[in-house]
Amino acid sequence: MEKEDLKLWHVWENDFEVMMWSRSRPLNMANMAQLEARFDEWSKDENSLHFIVELTDSKEAIGIARIEQESWHTVKTAGVGTYIGRKDLWNKGMGKHITLAVLEMAFNHLNVERCEASSVEYNHRAHKVLELCGFKRSGVSRQAMFVNGRKWDDYHFDILREEYLKIRMDLLKQTLGEKLDEYVERHCTIKEGERVTGSRA
Repeated sequence: MEKEDLKLWHVWENDFEVMMWSRSRPLNMANMAQLEARFDEWSKDENSLHFIVELTDSKEAIGIARIEQESWHTVKTAGVGTYIGRKDLWNKGMGKHITLAVLEMAFNHLNVERCEASSVEYNHRAHKVLELCGFKRSGVSRQAMFVNGRKWDDYHFDILREEYLKIRMDLLKQTLGEKLDEYVERHCTIKEGERVTGSRA
């Protein structure tokens, strides 16, 4: 994410529907000064990676993704999250593509051991995407969210490195199809049991 992306981010962060369905903490509106302060904090933190998601062909920005490595864990862990700000692209399977890309970065390049995510109780679409990518529901914070006049649980999900490696190639094949060979050729390949990988120039 670059500073020039903040205007678009500001639009998404203040869209009622986007915040209802695309965040673990819904309806957390933010003004530009707050977003600039967040951006400045992230820029100083090498463990906090925030991305603008773009369409491959047009390079048009459609959403947000993040990987936040958590230094307090004794097992190397990353909190991950994504959302699609372009509502016309909802329900088209892109959430799975973006989540898989985040897992590839976390496990294949940052060498984390586990990834965590959370989502409000009513967001069944987000739960389905996480589970399709191999996440398991690991816990619930009861009545932790207040949205539309009632309390909702906050669901927690995680996936371990060894769990991801067992399903990685199947997920990549489902997502990339005919482009799988090109992807494997361009990026380093990790196999079950491997911990450190190299990259191809």
